[in-house]
Amino acid sequence: MPASLRLRPPTRPNAELRPPGSKSLSNRALVLAAMAKGSTTIRGLLDAEDTEVMLHCMTRLGIWYQRERIGQAKLEDGLIVEGTAGRMGGQEAGSQPSIDVGTAGTVARFLTAALAAAPRPSWKSVGIDGSVRMRERPMDTLLESLIELGATIDMVGKPGALPCRVQAGRGLQGGKLNLDDLASSQFVSALVIAGPWARLPLRLTLRKGTPAKPYVDMTMAMLTRFGGRASWVKAERGEFGQVIEIQPGELAAPSQPVVIEPDASSASYLLALPVIWGGSVTVPDLGSTSVQGDAKFFEILGRFGADVEQTATTTRAGRASTTSKLRGRDLDLADMPDMTLTAAVVALFAEGPTRLRGVGILRHHESDRLAASATELRKLGATVNEHLDGLEIHPPVGGPRKGVAIDTYQDHRMAMAFSLVGDVEIRDPDCVKKTYPEFFAMLAKLGMHGR
Repeated sequence: MPASLRLRPPTRPNAELRPPGSKSLSNRALVLAAMAKGSTTIRGLLDAEDTEVMLHCMTRLGIWYQRERIGQAKLEDGLIVEGTAGRMGGQEAGSQPSIDVGTAGTVARFLTAALAAAPRPSWKSVGIDGSVRMRERPMDTLLESLIELGATIDMVGKPGALPCRVQAGRGLQGGKLNLDDLASSQFVSALVIAGPWARLPLRLTLRKGTPAKPYVDMTMAMLTRFGGRASWVKAERGEFGQVIEIQPGELAAPSQPVVIEPDASSASYLLALPVIWGGSVTVPDLGSTSVQGDAKFFEILGRFGADVEQTATTTRAGRASTTSKLRGRDLDLADMPDMTLTAAVVALFAEGPTRLRGVGILRHHESDRLAASATELRKLGATVNEHLDGLEIHPPVGGPRKGVAIDTYQDHRMAMAFSLVGDVEIRDPDCVKKTYPEFFAMLAKLGMHGR
């Protein structure tokens, strides 16, 4: 793909579009399959950079998998993972492998927790490192929690960040753990994943709640597929906040294949496109029965004034006519922070200001997404007030400026969200390979490429 890509608006898309498999579900399924006893078949797996990073790390740890022989044997067709049942890797005794998690936060957090919890490791230690940006992203709460639970983790670089080295031990003790001021829900999900390997029940008290709670619910639902037991429970006397309890026990491969839903975060771009430009898009296999919190983004589009509908298995959004006005709204996106950039671009085309709040954790993602999006929105003519927890966007009179070159900050969500503007140039379009390699090919089918 070229260093930049010139786009143009679509012509009233009316289509059924299916995004690739969910990144969040894919990497949760992969790490739990690696931890479990037996062979797990996963179908509909995301075939993109983040899952390839997870699989590469699993290979480095000696975890065996093979592609299921269906059709072209693509990654999404099927993958069979041989579980390690407590070893978390088949390395020879005394080995000291190292893994590179790149920019993948789920890989960094989930594998670190699983390695620290492994009750019967054959390796002596495992080094964990990532990209320059991943070294800047927070790991402190997770690493400190694992150490408090009995893990031995050496800080190789800056304290509370990658790189680090997990030493072989007896796993985690379990017990009670209090968590405050969480920078990411992935810390909670990582501890939920590690919990079944603890020697005692693990009780997590989230004193100020958790950002993006639906992602934790997603982790607990996937854990249940592998026989794990985790649930929200009532706070006891002296406890303040939300409480999760994870029971110790062996994880086992499900008897039926794990089928990954389409990615709800990626679906947001497909659904927002006709809301901006008119027409209608339906996303199949993603509806009200989804375990992904972002599947409710259609409600946000409805609040802007879009025509939306969701069944148990489909989601549709659009606008019958571009003469019907979108209107700015005050939106709390704390439960779906990854939807912020999509909502911010829709706000460019609405009448009146839009306030996006509750998403301070976006400052710790692939980029500082609040600062980055504020910069690009201003290029397009918007007046933007940046807050600690979000943005206030006053759209430009007469619509966004045309032909603006959008910097993407090596962030896939910046590239995909700002593509919705239509008449823009997207710099570094290759960054979408992280979660949606075919995104710009999909836009080409809608007539959005080049001039």
